[in-house]
Amino acid sequence: MVETALGWGDRQIGYFSKCRDCLEKLSATPCDILIVDLEGVEEEGLGLLAQVRRMAPWVPTLAIVERAAVPLAVKAVKAGACDCLEKPVPSDRLREAIEAQLDRNASVPRSQRALTHMEVQILQLILAGKTSQDIAAYLHRSKRTIDVHRKNIMRKLQVCSLVELIKRALGMGLIEDSESVSEKHDESHDVPHAPDDPTPRCT
Repeated sequence: MVETALGWGDRQIGYFSKCRDCLEKLSATPCDILIVDLEGVEEEGLGLLAQVRRMAPWVPTLAIVERAAVPLAVKAVKAGACDCLEKPVPSDRLREAIEAQLDRNASVPRSQRALTHMEVQILQLILAGKTSQDIAAYLHRSKRTIDVHRKNIMRKLQVCSLVELIKRALGMGLIEDSESVSEKHDESHDVPHAPDDPTPRCT
């Protein structure tokens, strides 16, 4: 269906029957858009949408549901889908939806969309209320290094203040409330921190 809508051209299309395989690919390979068919795999598909929103919120997602499956479409949007289409999806409608999401994302250069492993970890610590000095001590880095990462995070997420960063994180589904963030941070002390890998996780 996707091939028919887009044609072959120079586009590369990947197919996955398991969510785990899809997530592994997303963590290592650039991706411009993700399409999730929820027919017969509702819970697993919704879980995938939610995980992608947390792991790679810069990747636009389309959900495809059976005709008249309004409750499922609502759940898909809440889970992170940018748009939801009903089956059978006409090729022109699918192409239109894909191009709309790609155009919306094109205004931000690919290099500025993805957060590195270290930036993701620092973002979580910022949302937990930690200062740059606290984060530097916890990650065994200099405060100057942390400040540079913070500036990169703010630039990539297109925010100018801590308040905007929190709102952006809430919109991305990274946090629900201050208590849940604190609990996650407390648990993170038991987990070894990731290496300072400058390679983007996904774009």
